[in-house]
Amino acid sequence: MPKIHDLKILPAYFDDVAKGRKAFELRFDDRGYFEGDLLLLREWENGAYTGRRVVVKVTYILKGFDGLKDGWVILSIKRVKGGLK
Repeated sequence: MPKIHDLKILPAYFDDVAKGRKAFELRFDDRGYFEGDLLLLREWENGAYTGRRVVVKVTYILKGFDGLKDGWVILSIKRVKGGLK
């Protein structure tokens, strides 16, 4: 069963994810991400949520790659139309 991860995202990246231009997330893997998981990305600015959010699905995970620090992953993501139901 896929998990839903509630995560903060900075405004500098939010619009690019929402518009489908940014199709990856670099994250520390402290949550045990799996392909098929959903990320609820909530825009975070000046210490508070702005109310804007986007839902994406993890389609691929790159980890243990030369150049990535231990514990970090690159998550390939695709926007989920309609968000969470």
